[in-house]
Amino acid sequence: MADFRRWFTVLAVLAVMAFSASAQVGVANGSANSLLACVATAAGTPEMRPEGYTELAGDIVISCTGGPVLQTGASIPTTNIVVYMAPAVPITSRFLSSNGASEALLIIDEAGANISTGVTGNYGPKAIQTLCTTASQQTTPSPCSAVVGSTPGVDINNNPVNYEVSVLPGTTTPAPNVFQGKVGDFGANSVTFYNVPVLPPATSGVTRTFRITNVRVPIPGGNLSGTLQAIISTSPNQTLPVAGTAINIGVVGPSMTAAVKPVSAPFQQCLPASVALTANLIFTEGFATGFKTRVVPGGINNGIPGNTTGNTLYAAEGTNSNPAIQNIPGGLYGGFAANSESGFIFPSLAATISGNTYTAGLADYGTRLKAVFTNIPSGLTMYVSTVSSGTPPVQVGGTPLTPYAVLVGANSGEATPDGTSFAPIAGTVTGSDSLPAIALSANSSGVATAIWEVTNANPSAQDVLSFSVYISYKATSATSANPYGLPITDLPLGATVNNVALSFAPEPGGGSFSTTNSTQGQIPTPRFAIVKTQQGRWVTINLCQTTLLYPFVTGASGFDTGIAVANTSWDPFGTINQTGSCKLYGYGVTVASAGNTASQPVIQGCDMISNPLPGTNCFPIVPAGQVMSVLASATLTNFQGYVIAVCNFQYAHGYAAVTDLGIRNLWSSYLALELNNALGTPRIGVAGIEALIH
Repeated sequence: MADFRRWFTVLAVLAVMAFSASAQVGVANGSANSLLACVATAAGTPEMRPEGYTELAGDIVISCTGGPVLQTGASIPTTNIVVYMAPAVPITSRFLSSNGASEALLIIDEAGANISTGVTGNYGPKAIQTLCTTASQQTTPSPCSAVVGSTPGVDINNNPVNYEVSVLPGTTTPAPNVFQGKVGDFGANSVTFYNVPVLPPATSGVTRTFRITNVRVPIPGGNLSGTLQAIISTSPNQTLPVAGTAINIGVVGPSMTAAVKPVSAPFQQCLPASVALTANLIFTEGFATGFKTRVVPGGINNGIPGNTTGNTLYAAEGTNSNPAIQNIPGGLYGGFAANSESGFIFPSLAATISGNTYTAGLADYGTRLKAVFTNIPSGLTMYVSTVSSGTPPVQVGGTPLTPYAVLVGANSGEATPDGTSFAPIAGTVTGSDSLPAIALSANSSGVATAIWEVTNANPSAQDVLSFSVYISYKATSATSANPYGLPITDLPLGATVNNVALSFAPEPGGGSFSTTNSTQGQIPTPRFAIVKTQQGRWVTINLCQTTLLYPFVTGASGFDTGIAVANTSWDPFGTINQTGSCKLYGYGVTVASAGNTASQPVIQGCDMISNPLPGTNCFPIVPAGQVMSVLASATLTNFQGYVIAVCNFQYAHGYAAVTDLGIRNLWSSYLALELNNALGTPRIGVAGIEALIH
């Protein structure tokens, strides 16, 4: 409960801040008659992700004072307001119609802030947010023309005020106070608000405000790498005298960093694994608000009936007709609201495009994180955790600040249309670190994808989210047909790089969208580019091999060498039986009648060639519990040097005997040196004993 009270207090402070920034809005019935003075300022300068194509810029607030007194019933002059981005990056606010009418909005006098202390009358912050329904408003006179109304009120300083309350003379219908921006009429980097009524506030101490919100821009591509500025132009300028000044409305922050952290020793191909943890995928936001929830979490105080559980709350907030906290002008960058992918949500402005319904300001989902796994072999099942590691927040998707994310896509699902239910994927197994997990299905190329969505984030700290990767596979054991067992042959690992690439999602390589503005209204918000490669190896599985060194081998000048290999994987310790052959690599010279010539002969294992002649053109297969040998005089004729034998099973041991032909006068023998023994992997359950014996 304390947590919810704390958030409720923050929301109240934000609302007060939003009102105080434009307090005393209205127009006096007095007789003042001065020049109208207006100034444009940035309501916030948020950090923007260098990967983002749809990053929200800070709101722009135009504040006006003075001006002539207009009498009740007089037509209110209008102006066209054009906002340009500098540098000239295209505006990527979602298009809600094919002509460029977008989700970018202009709000007059902070309508909808609903601050009531000391204020009377249906005007300014207490006015209902009403949309001018004709999107572009280029026609003259404007269909949303306004006249000065006669409904009086008193502001917080007890000044008598009124507001434009009708659209046509002789009516009392409140005039629209929300206008839709049209992107692209003066370049892709521009948004225009047509025929906006400007009623001079006239009386000293009274201010009229125009807030521009929901402007999104792309950061990737090189045009924007530092500070984003807005330049404002009005026409006619004398109606709203503010133009030319560049104001800072955003700054590009650091990139997200991601890493793969191996958490286990290399696996051995001949030893089975069952949902065994192999690596952690670690995503670290570049700055404190780099990971964002879809909408501002409102907790149990968000006014949505029945939303007491985390996932239900998170799904419902974004599509509720009165989204919690996110339809208050000025509430976006004064506090934790900057931690939301959505902007100013305006349910009155929506469009259905290609069967999907889009609401102005509402993002399709929270920040999504993606892992693309490659080279998943057919004999292996890979899993990922369905939640981030650590203690879950008390309310998933609610107000708790514990960073958290849940799996929402396995092999697909990078982009979810606006209004779709939030549906996290439940785990079907439990990983070795006790997290719920689900198996991924690799495609024919051995590739699989996992996507997690942020449900909780801390806007005051640099969040870190970690997800687990697991593997399962079986090792074959002895059967009646193969009493010594068979080695695994369907895991083409060893030298194969098993990579996982980490990034935000969706991105053009995996999402169904272009990087341009050409498909606005159908492409997801947010969306991202991959600005730097972030990847690593998600598993290491070593082939079960033993490498032996025979320091001196000769089959020349009347001498011979017997090369023997014992396979001791059949023992009383429960070791899985293995079978395989050895490949011999000879390094030395061939002794010829004309002298020595450099030679590096290679003798394949008999299970590696199609016409095996054991002991002649290949080294015999060595079943568990047996010893096989070859003579250098038959396989390495006239060779003299050293031999490295790579055996495709663990626990191989070598022995060599060097004699003269016929074994008449000379005999010398030695044990082969073991260069490795499957990287020192112990036998199951008897590490101490086997280390002594082997």
